[in-house]
Amino acid sequence: MPDISKLHHSIKSKTSSLKEAAEFFHKCPDAKKPERVAVMREVAQDIVRLLGELETELKNGGTGQP
Repeated sequence: MPDISKLHHSIKSKTSSLKEAAEFFHKCPDAKKPERVAVMREVAQDIVRLLGELETELKNGGTGQP
């Protein structure tokens, strides 16, 4: 099972990447926007998966403390 601090780090990293992609979306050429949306969707799905893992860890008594 993943460690809560690792999950937290992964969630922070993925959300940062998604935010950056969203902020620069308008600068992306129109032809590349569908591809960019697909990548953003994939990252968002990863975030949802990681949040599920985090929730499971917390339900199983994880504290996030070393």
